[in-house]
Amino acid sequence: MFRLDNKIAIVTGAARGIGRAIARTFAAQGARLALVDVLFDEVSALAAELGDGARAYQADLSVVEEIECLVEAVTGDFETIDILVNNAGICPRLPFVDSTEADWDKLVNINAKSQYFLMQAVRPIMKVGGGGRIVNMASAAGRVGSVANASIYSGTKGAVVMFSKAVAREVASDGILINCVAPGCIDTDLINNLPPEKVQALCDQIPVKRLGKTEEVASVVAFLASDEASYLTGAVIDVSGGWIMP
Repeated sequence: MFRLDNKIAIVTGAARGIGRAIARTFAAQGARLALVDVLFDEVSALAAELGDGARAYQADLSVVEEIECLVEAVTGDFETIDILVNNAGICPRLPFVDSTEADWDKLVNINAKSQYFLMQAVRPIMKVGGGGRIVNMASAAGRVGSVANASIYSGTKGAVVMFSKAVAREVASDGILINCVAPGCIDTDLINNLPPEKVQALCDQIPVKRLGKTEEVASVVAFLASDEASYLTGAVIDVSGGWIMP
């Protein structure tokens, strides 16, 4: 596994699911962690589990001022930032005909705006440090469209892919590499809240015929955050069991 010894990594949405798996994988590879979530009790428990190299932070990442305060707090505690994993996001089931402007604003702010402005906030710190790695969490839904009444969600994840590519071009000369991971059907609360027959129907469409594990996504993120990924930027890695084959 790719080593991250003494790298300072921010992981957002770290309390549950894929974010929690990323945090545990990074800790096992030697990273020091700033774990961010609105679920402060849960993310604090995770930080305690992972030991002295992890700290918990609470922030509403849909608010740019809170993003700026978060980055200031992390640099105050750890002095620098080497890795940013933009994992925080939400995916309510919202049929197109029932979606409201408030729904649009909430999903865009949390899923897309937060990632964009977190990248902006860490960029000068990474530049001074000689470079860094940013991994943005997209989704198979942002590649082919959602199959589960989540059109706004799909749009936000498609936006993540496109602005990640564009920003990657702008900051490559700073030594900052930006890539996306696009999970397919992963065994998380998001999937498990669906009716069993819907989950089975999804699995039937996947060539490997099963849900992915959060640890399988985390291992790809660890690679993209590592020194071994030094010639990779602006890429989208599909972790979907063959469901997405562009």
